[in-house]
Amino acid sequence: MSYFLYQLSFDGPVHFGDTSLGGGLEKAGWAYTSDTLFSSICTELAGQGEYKMLDDFVNLALEGKILLSDLFPYQLADGDEPQLFLPVPFIYLENNRKHVSLTLEEAKILSARRKKSKKQLYCRVSELQPYCDSLRAGMQYEPAAVIELGNEFITTKVNCRGEQPLPYFVKGNVFQPGVGLYIIARLPDDFGEMFQNILCSLGLSGIGGKRSSGFGRFHLQDDGLVLEDAYDWYVDTKALHTMLTGEHKRYMCISSVLPAADELEAAKAGMYKLRKSSGFSEGVKRDSVYMLEAGSCFDRRLQGQLVNLGEQAGHPVWRYGRGLYVGLDI
Repeated sequence: MSYFLYQLSFDGPVHFGDTSLGGGLEKAGWAYTSDTLFSSICTELAGQGEYKMLDDFVNLALEGKILLSDLFPYQLADGDEPQLFLPVPFIYLENNRKHVSLTLEEAKILSARRKKSKKQLYCRVSELQPYCDSLRAGMQYEPAAVIELGNEFITTKVNCRGEQPLPYFVKGNVFQPGVGLYIIARLPDDFGEMFQNILCSLGLSGIGGKRSSGFGRFHLQDDGLVLEDAYDWYVDTKALHTMLTGEHKRYMCISSVLPAADELEAAKAGMYKLRKSSGFSEGVKRDSVYMLEAGSCFDRRLQGQLVNLGEQAGHPVWRYGRGLYVGLDI
């Protein structure tokens, strides 16, 4: 088993639905979660008639031999070194800083920094531990690397299926040049090349909504990296490999996790955010489930599970909820 990293570079706009925003076409976010990616891969393999590969993929996931992260942003820095970002952890730390009196001007500056910090969604991988250390010290962390994902737009479409043409609106996002999304996958060593081929095929079809309009198509920025081999290639791959392996004081999930029944107590003891996961499969509305969002932190790694939501065309419809984690020493 090895950790693989694949960088996705998008060829045009994307529309990633977000149920927290209402889920309409006029609303969209930048996030693409592990459970949605798993469903996209299964749909792609079924559409290509690769039923043997689909069965192998699902069975490996059921056995816990395939672990997928959410898609997270990266940007290419000087010299094309990738800067990798992860979500800011959902943690509350009691700081060990003694109370000090501040002048009015100092209080204003501190308040502005706190407001800015609350809006921070992502932190560079190599800055994640210093970020946590600063919280422990009661300091506001000033990141050396920030990322601007891109631009948003809304287009007007016309629905001509009814008796009268009706307008509707579609929101799309366009990534900045040099900015894309990456995925971390823990796979059997002999499955890495096959998974890369699956992603290449998926890139031609696209991910997210409005694919028939050309949204969501991508290509791989380069061949997938085996993190063990690329350990000392870049600052962030070194930090990422260290956080993915070994024992740590706390673990932040980087996938959407659906805890098993015997993991609920451990989940309740953590610091987490819930996300409603719902949607359609071939036009059929599927049951909604609530999952632990990436960025949630726990004292141990929760394995998670896959749940069967029913059948479609004689095949089970799975909701992927396996856990993948990075360690934090906080």
